[in-house]
Amino acid sequence: MTPATWDLLKNHVTKTANYTLEQAIVCAVKFKGCHVGVYAGDIETYDDFSPVFHPLILDYHNLAPNFTHTTDMDYTKIKERIEDESPIESTRIRVARNVLGYGLPPAITRS
Repeated sequence: MTPATWDLLKNHVTKTANYTLEQAIVCAVKFKGCHVGVYAGDIETYDDFSPVFHPLILDYHNLAPNFTHTTDMDYTKIKERIEDESPIESTRIRVARNVLGYGLPPAITRS
């Protein structure tokens, strides 16, 4: 993060969780050896603080700068299948960041 980026975003507060850039980066600031250290507090964090988050996301996932995410929930397009001999006995699908209007774990409050 550059001083100019910090100055641009340091006073911004997100709509849903009242999350700040300072809250998003606190782990990276306090613990120099942490893996990522930057955490989103709500869905707006990704857009509101995109000058910080977007480059990190691209780098972490080894994505091209022009990458865009697409969502396709059409299950009929899934062609792979699990073979009977597969060592997979069970699987879990984790959905943790899909509830609009609520903060994500770093910004959840009792209320």
